[in-house]
Amino acid sequence: MKKWKVVMGIAFVIFVSVVAFVGVYQKENGVWRNLVADYQYGMDVEGARELRFAVDDTEEEKYVYVDEQGNNKGEVWKDGSSVTQETEENSENAEETENVEEVPYAKETRKIKVNPDDKLTKENFEQAKKIIQKRLKEEELDEYNLRIDDVTGKLVIESENDDKTIHLVEQLVSKPGKFQIIDYQNGLVLMDNLAIKNASVVYSNQSNYNTYLQIEFNKEGAEKLKEISNKYVEIKDETEGEESEQTEENAEENSEEEKETEKKMVSIVFDDDTMMTTYFGEEMSSGLLQIAVGQERTNYEDFLEDYQSAQTLANMINSGVLPVTYALETDNFVKSEWIASKQNLEIALFVILVVVPAVAFIVKFKKNGSVAAILNMGYVAGFSLILKYTNVEMTINAIFAGMLMIVVNMAFLKMMVQQLETQTIKQAYAEVSKKFYFAMLPLAVTALVFTFVKNYAINSVGMVVFWALILNVLYNVVFTRTVLDRED
Repeated sequence: MKKWKVVMGIAFVIFVSVVAFVGVYQKENGVWRNLVADYQYGMDVEGARELRFAVDDTEEEKYVYVDEQGNNKGEVWKDGSSVTQETEENSENAEETENVEEVPYAKETRKIKVNPDDKLTKENFEQAKKIIQKRLKEEELDEYNLRIDDVTGKLVIESENDDKTIHLVEQLVSKPGKFQIIDYQNGLVLMDNLAIKNASVVYSNQSNYNTYLQIEFNKEGAEKLKEISNKYVEIKDETEGEESEQTEENAEENSEEEKETEKKMVSIVFDDDTMMTTYFGEEMSSGLLQIAVGQERTNYEDFLEDYQSAQTLANMINSGVLPVTYALETDNFVKSEWIASKQNLEIALFVILVVVPAVAFIVKFKKNGSVAAILNMGYVAGFSLILKYTNVEMTINAIFAGMLMIVVNMAFLKMMVQQLETQTIKQAYAEVSKKFYFAMLPLAVTALVFTFVKNYAINSVGMVVFWALILNVLYNVVFTRTVLDRED
């Protein structure tokens, strides 16, 4: 029975090693695909995507409202669409025929720059950098590097090579974060970011999932929202209930006309994208406004996408409006200066951590050394699978930490085979494990602390050491004791 336990233990260790180092393949569409997960490498190993942003220098001719001081008060609209000066001049008595409320501002055509010249200052570039850093931090990206030229305003971000992450980074940098409530009928800006106290995300899941961006307004904003909610409402028909002598055909025509004028509406706009157009059915006295994001969802994964989108919007609103608007200039992949090939790296690590120790064990300890070499290979294989399936970020520091922990386990195996020359497996394991794990206690505490640090470089090292120690305890008590067991 004891021999069978040893044989089964060795067989299982070899099986795990084959899975980890060779893989498990399945043919799909004529191509063999490895079903075993890959490592999640950090930027310093895999390389990074370098996004370069420049100050947006575009300009556009627009027809806008202007106050007495010459300030732009919003683009001229007619029922949600832009209006040019020529269009307005060619529409005789437009305001009378369409019953559009008179706006107390002059109108003129201006060339509007995305970034006015007076905004292109060193102070605004530095402020933009702080806002972008805050946005990136709130999104909890694993790793990134941010640089800015405070003379030209050019900005460079290095991020992990993942298309979803890159899209998010581009959004966080190129979106100013401008929130507005606009009169749908004429385009006048009614409220903006200055009225907002905080933005957050709420959801309901009573039957299906619904996601909302919740805007909490400050004191002045709450009063303004209350005023707007009483003004932009459904207009009631005052002639309702009176007898009419109209024919059915005329009644239908008048009904259609009433539908066009029965609601006074607002558009809620984020960075020139209309989120919704609506009117208010009741007075908004709480100072809170909820805006639906996405659709009503039955699928949880779809709901998570809506929730993340809403969280990003809230993040951008809370971080503040960028004083400078950026446009993506280039998007390039930059190879790591450390590693030319991940495959070469993995082969080199296999030779260093498995092949070389195996030769050393066999030469020095002969039969028990051969068993120790197999056990070491199994430990490295198990450690490899754990790191792959727990999505630990494998940075250069994390790789060195992992190599160190494998050497630590080799030291454990060496102590075991040395003790077996004079002791039974039970005596050897008790003596070695007592000394070994007592010495590892400070390292275990440090690793546990590191795992809760948000800095990815420290966190990755902590996770690698943590999993190495957990595996060391379980692997040695289950396999090392079994495989090294012998007759007294």
